[in-house]
Amino acid sequence: MGVLDGLLGRPAPAPPDAGRLLALPAAAPALEAATGFVPSGAGGVCHRLVEGGAFGAFDRARREAARLLAGGPRRTETTADPHGWGWTLVTRPPDDFAGLAADLHLVESTLAAAGYGRYLLCSVAAFRRGGARQRLLLVHAPGRGVFYPFAPRPPDGPGDAPRRNNLVETRARDALADVLPMEPDTARWFPVWDAPGL
Repeated sequence: MGVLDGLLGRPAPAPPDAGRLLALPAAAPALEAATGFVPSGAGGVCHRLVEGGAFGAFDRARREAARLLAGGPRRTETTADPHGWGWTLVTRPPDDFAGLAADLHLVESTLAAAGYGRYLLCSVAAFRRGGARQRLLLVHAPGRGVFYPFAPRPPDGPGDAPRRNNLVETRARDALADVLPMEPDTARWFPVWDAPGL
């Protein structure tokens, strides 16, 4: 919080609540029972890119998160989407959803501890249902400490405009309402169309 914020009585932004990601493993059985979706093993943390003088410190924090994630049964990658958002992607075996949730928590916590919590946009865990093409992404908004579902509808043909599957999203929300803090305002269920690798 800056001096001017204090003088004008503006509150400091709340720190990101990465700890909520650790509740994800309890959500997977409830989601599977109600909708048939199971973890795919993929997830990611999305953040704004940092430029200028702050880039060096931010890059060190991102490399520290990558160092902490190195080794074990996971693959990590740092990339950007077509809109210029940065992503740290993590892939684990689908049956190690608790490990994936811990990895996403580690990335969020490392960036927040280095002072870049306000740059965090979301964390995403991917789910799939049998052989169906329908995907479901469970999105964590760290600034609000809530989750919401995002279900991109598979295109019917080439050149189709992207659409959401509102029925899948509503069923996922209802299935998780007693397990996770869900975003009550559906206007804040922002789409994550171009999440790379998810």
